[in-house]
Amino acid sequence: MSSRRYFVIDPGFEDFDSHHSVVGDALIRDAERLKKEILVLASNKLKLTLKRQEDKTVPFFATPCYTNNLKPLPADKENALAENFMEELRKLFQTFNINHQDVLLIHTGFSHLYLGLAQFFASIGKQASPKLIVCGMFDPGSRKIEFDEDIWRFSWFLKNKLSLSYLKQSAFPENIIFATSCNEYKVGYQALIDSPVYVHPAINYQPLTNKSVSKKERKRLLLFVGSVKKDKGLDFILQNIAFLLSEFNGIDFVFHWNTNSPGIRDFTDVKVKLTELSNRFNNLDLVSGTLEKEEYELLFNSVQGVVASYAPSSYKHKTSGVFWDVLRRDSCSLLCTNNTWLARESLALGESAYFFDYEDIASMIRAIKEWESHELSGVNNDSSYKKMICKPFSEWVFSQF
Repeated sequence: MSSRRYFVIDPGFEDFDSHHSVVGDALIRDAERLKKEILVLASNKLKLTLKRQEDKTVPFFATPCYTNNLKPLPADKENALAENFMEELRKLFQTFNINHQDVLLIHTGFSHLYLGLAQFFASIGKQASPKLIVCGMFDPGSRKIEFDEDIWRFSWFLKNKLSLSYLKQSAFPENIIFATSCNEYKVGYQALIDSPVYVHPAINYQPLTNKSVSKKERKRLLLFVGSVKKDKGLDFILQNIAFLLSEFNGIDFVFHWNTNSPGIRDFTDVKVKLTELSNRFNNLDLVSGTLEKEEYELLFNSVQGVVASYAPSSYKHKTSGVFWDVLRRDSCSLLCTNNTWLARESLALGESAYFFDYEDIASMIRAIKEWESHELSGVNNDSSYKKMICKPFSEWVFSQF
């Protein structure tokens, strides 16, 4: 084993039904293959199962990652959380004797975590600080206020600028790497820290275990997939699913309903309704529960289109793992809401995508008809930008420093 160890700082890893689990599993798997020593430090809310590599995943942090419905915190609460996180990092370093040869990775975080990390690094000094990879997972914010929505984004910009600038000053330049998930974010984060920011591969990357796609004559359209959240347009889809099934009887619709997702509590009777619809219509394929990696990959391989009916109020500046899952497949197209990051990123990459207005059934129908009429669902875009995004995230991490 290498003398250099990798520590994944992930307080947002609270359950196995999120991108945190996907990232952690991939890092652990590839670390073993590449003979790297790694430990994933998760939230202390995480309940380990026998199926997981318990020796490589440690429930540790009490400081939360997600707070206040993703809105900026008041200064006093932000500072209190940062101080708590700083003390937890101190305990972590003492427990595992982390030193300057080691590498810390934080792939999902908010300003209070960056601030706590900066305070801790400043307290131990640059000479003793390990190397650090900081991945900007979320919208960096806006430098100016043009619309009402920019008020929150301007607040995020200030908080991120203060915490990340402090973090930058607390480490040697050669020992810290700032990266983010898309060119749009890259511009924003560079404005925050006045330093180079790189685009890293999609953090939810999974190797295509079976590249063959469905050869069925009928097209298959994935109507919903992933964690259960209201801002994914779920209410609208449920209200209109019966109409879509009857309107497009030549399309096989697939609906993934993750009964283990925390958001399921807001949709208590949906499983019964979906089961009734699958019995009533022969063009609805209902997939339930948490999908293992292979099952998830095969699901995407079996369809030629994926619908992301996401709310612009949430996803105008928010990335999506589903987008990257579609991007890796040349035979699959995205159908998504206008005025979202997904729509802009599709255009930026030159991908074959279809757009519709949020909660507008006529607009959605037009997009589905356009997708249905096209023979080739996807494109083979070999741009350097796309190639970077579609690389394994874990290999990128282990190639740094």
